[in-house]
Amino acid sequence: MRFSISYLFRIKIPNTNSYLLVLNRRIDNQLQPVGGVYKRYGDDKLFEKWEYTPDSKKNGLDVDEESSEDLRFKVKGKHVIDVIKWFEEGKEREISAEREFYEELLKPGILDKNIFNNIKYKHLKRVSKNLKWSEHFSCYEVLIYDILELLPSEQQKEHLKQLSTQSLDLNKGYAIVNFDDIEQLRLLNNGKQIARIGEHTKLTINKN
Repeated sequence: MRFSISYLFRIKIPNTNSYLLVLNRRIDNQLQPVGGVYKRYGDDKLFEKWEYTPDSKKNGLDVDEESSEDLRFKVKGKHVIDVIKWFEEGKEREISAEREFYEELLKPGILDKNIFNNIKYKHLKRVSKNLKWSEHFSCYEVLIYDILELLPSEQQKEHLKQLSTQSLDLNKGYAIVNFDDIEQLRLLNNGKQIARIGEHTKLTINKN
């Protein structure tokens, strides 16, 4: 059974029905919410007890230096409930969301580091998709998403508004997309599709 346990940011442009999405670093030409999988800490004893194996190219996204310790892995099916209980306890794992916010927005310069050095956000909900068959990975999955909402300060709101006025250029690594774009899972420009939008993005606008 493959697990993928992550968090997604809803970053809404103030006074609009549009959202900030970023390009996926692993899947070409796909936009998605800022966020990523949680990291696990501590030793491997508990995971070894669950007969844990890391993601692979065949049934996952493989593991590299950047993705090491990600909560994206496989265990024997009989341990699924134990893994879910462990995650909900919040022990020996990452519990904050600042790391991916920095990696995806501040480090590449999409947002100003000085303005967004400190952020506030709230937890909206947790969405679980249990025993879902993945055609892409050819295995059953348990997908867990924490949906978070950025709570921008007045200065941060103004910066987001200014960002939304910039011309569309996917080479910058992001796009401002509207509600309808997300529902249709595609970004159009002059009637032509220029990017896909990841299916899980719908969770940030309360769509399944």
